[in-house]
Amino acid sequence: MTSTSFTLRCIGRLAQTHDVTSWQFAAAKGSLPPVLAGQCVTLHTDIDGEPLCRAYTLSSSPQDPGWQVTIKDVGRVSHHLHQSLQVGDEIQADGPFGDFNLTALPCERPLLLSAGSGITPMWAMLRDELARRPDADVRFIHSARTPEDVIFADELAALAEAHPGVRHGLVLEQAPETHPWVGRLSPAMLQELAPDLLSRHVYLCGPAPYMAAVSAMLVELGLPAAQLHQESFGLPGAASSAAPAPASGDHFWLTLTKSGKKVKILPGQTLLAALEEAGESMMAACRAGVCGSCRCTTQGDIERQSVMTLSAQDLERGVALACSCTVRGDVSLDC
Repeated sequence: MTSTSFTLRCIGRLAQTHDVTSWQFAAAKGSLPPVLAGQCVTLHTDIDGEPLCRAYTLSSSPQDPGWQVTIKDVGRVSHHLHQSLQVGDEIQADGPFGDFNLTALPCERPLLLSAGSGITPMWAMLRDELARRPDADVRFIHSARTPEDVIFADELAALAEAHPGVRHGLVLEQAPETHPWVGRLSPAMLQELAPDLLSRHVYLCGPAPYMAAVSAMLVELGLPAAQLHQESFGLPGAASSAAPAPASGDHFWLTLTKSGKKVKILPGQTLLAALEEAGESMMAACRAGVCGSCRCTTQGDIERQSVMTLSAQDLERGVALACSCTVRGDVSLDC
C-alpha cells in the first residue's frame, strides 16, 4: 500500500455538534488522489514550533467533489485544528490509507455499528454504498451520549427516509422517555434492530471499550468471526508465535544507532511508547499500524502487530511500525 504527500486547501468549515467540526478540502494544486470510503488521511500541523500529525477518517464519500474530515475536539492536535484551521488555510496531508471499507470487504447486506466519532467511516461507507446500490439493504446502529451528540443526525434521518432499504437506530445514554433505545447497546437492542443479524456482515468502529463490548456481544449472539470487520490492525497469528514474556519487572534495551542512546522497553510495550516515555520524538500519526509514518529499521527479536504499508523487502530488512511493534529481546533501532 502506498500513500501520497500533498497540500490541501480548506474550502469549508461546519460545526456538527458542540464539540465536533467538519472541514472540507480541495487540492491546493492538481487533483486529489483516489480514495475508498472509510479510508484515512494524515494531517500535519505545527504547535509552538513542534511538528505534529494525526490520522483522521474521511467522512466524505468518493462521489463528493472534495474531501471532508470530521473531528472531535479531543487531544492536542484536534484541539489545535479546532482553534486554528479556517477556510482558506492550507495544510499538509498524507494518504489515503486503510483497508476498512465496503469496497475491500464487500457484502450484500451490511450492518454498520458505531459510537461517538466512530460514525465518520460509517457515514462515508453508507453514502458510497447507496450511490452504487440505491436499494441496498443496510442496518445502521449508532450509539451516543445524548441527542445533541449525534453527528450527522439530520443527514442520516434524511438518507434513511430517501432509501427504504436503510433502517437506522440511535442508542442514547440520555434521552427523552419517548426514545425507544435508551442506555447502552445491548444484545436485546441488536436483535430488535437487526433481527437477521447472523446473516449480515458487521462493520464496527468506535472507542476501544465500545468495540470490545460489542465484539463480545456479537460472539455471544453467535455471529461467525468471518462476518465481523473492525478497525483492528493485528497481524494474524502473531500472538501464537510470541516468546514467553520476561518476569515482572524485567525489561529490554533499545539502542538508538544514530546516537548510541539506550532506552528501556518493558514487555508488551511498543517501540513508540518506549521512545516517547524516554523523551525521544518520532513521527507518528494513526498510532494503529496503518499509515506507516512511524517506520523504522530494527535489528533484533521483534514482534509486529501490523505489517500494513510494509513490503516483503521491508520485512526482510527489519523494517517495523514503531506504534505496533514490541520486542522479545534487546533491539537496535534506526529511525
